[in-house]
Amino acid sequence: MIFAISYTIPFIFLFLLISHQAKKKNLLIEFSFKISPWYIYLVTSCVMFCLIILNDCITSFVPKEGPLLGDMYKEIEDFMKEESKNTIPFLSTTVLLAPICEEVLFRGIILNGMLKNKIHPIKAILFSSFLFGLTHMNPWQFVGGFLIGNFIGFIYFTTNSILDCILWHIFNNALAIVTMFFFNEEILSNQSNFNSIILSILIISCLVIPAGCVFLFKKRRKI
Repeated sequence: MIFAISYTIPFIFLFLLISHQAKKKNLLIEFSFKISPWYIYLVTSCVMFCLIILNDCITSFVPKEGPLLGDMYKEIEDFMKEESKNTIPFLSTTVLLAPICEEVLFRGIILNGMLKNKIHPIKAILFSSFLFGLTHMNPWQFVGGFLIGNFIGFIYFTTNSILDCILWHIFNNALAIVTMFFFNEEILSNQSNFNSIILSILIISCLVIPAGCVFLFKKRRKI
């Protein structure tokens, strides 16, 4: 419970500070919680799943051994295993509280504010995703935060719905927890055709991601 509370309190103070400053400058902070059409969720789910696979492939190249990164990775791993023993607080924080707080801040306030101030969408999405990655404070989650954050930022740009961003952030975190604790890499590594399967999935992912993004961008003005 301390983990859940300590995570949420800084966001609450930050939101209150931002709200106070916005009120002083007569700025209106508002988000849309509208639900997108079903086909947007269908396409987004395909792209998101492919991005998660691509992200896992990229982060696997970040060293997990050595005097600095090795110790850092072990500390993170031990921390996650220890916190996961308290199932309800752990899941409520990582799968619910984190997506809500982080999406409201990085997409609802930072990205939304930059877009409203006529900053180029690409620059706004990249910058907000870079900040999002930095807050995770380790190289493995930075890569995932930046990569997945860019797509979630793109979702916000196309749908203008903070609800969509929260839902896909929940999906990403939930899938990450499932693969972390229930995915047995040793079983897959013993399969002779495992490498060719992974290569095929990566090739398909690299085709699906840009195709899905183009589709979402074309549907942007129709939502």
